[in-house]
Amino acid sequence: MDNKVMKFSPAIFIIILICFFLPFINITCQGEKVATLTGIQLVTGTTIEQPSMFGAKGKTTKVEGELMALLAFISAIVGLILSFLKNRKISLATAIVGGLGLIFLLLLKNKLDNDMLREGQGMLQLEYSTGFWLTLIFFILAAVWNVFIFSKGNKIQIEETKNQTKVSI
Repeated sequence: MDNKVMKFSPAIFIIILICFFLPFINITCQGEKVATLTGIQLVTGTTIEQPSMFGAKGKTTKVEGELMALLAFISAIVGLILSFLKNRKISLATAIVGGLGLIFLLLLKNKLDNDMLREGQGMLQLEYSTGFWLTLIFFILAAVWNVFIFSKGNKIQIEETKNQTKVSI
């Protein structure tokens, strides 16, 4: 397998991890931005100071870490580690981890939407920001790319077998 092709997979997971530091969601109330949370804040939890009228200090609200955000983040870390291993079978495992990260991200979106409907009582809305969408796209890319690497590995092994060259991978 071409070494340049194999180096692309770790880069995808590094980009995913960087995207967790970008804004993931904006919480708005009647079109006014109330808070912005990054992916890392969704993983670890944070406190949000709600603005109040006339410049007085608003109340603070604790936002607990989200399990699905944590699982997506862990998927990115595991995918990064696996992508450094140069084995055809490992690329399939890396693709599965990328797919799991995508699923966890979609489950996170579903949970946040449901929580906002229930707790926001129609006053608060969620807008998904650049970090969320880039992370979603790169998890898809990681899964597809590693399936491609796995399938290319199968073709290389078959071609070498036809030429009666014995290769063990």
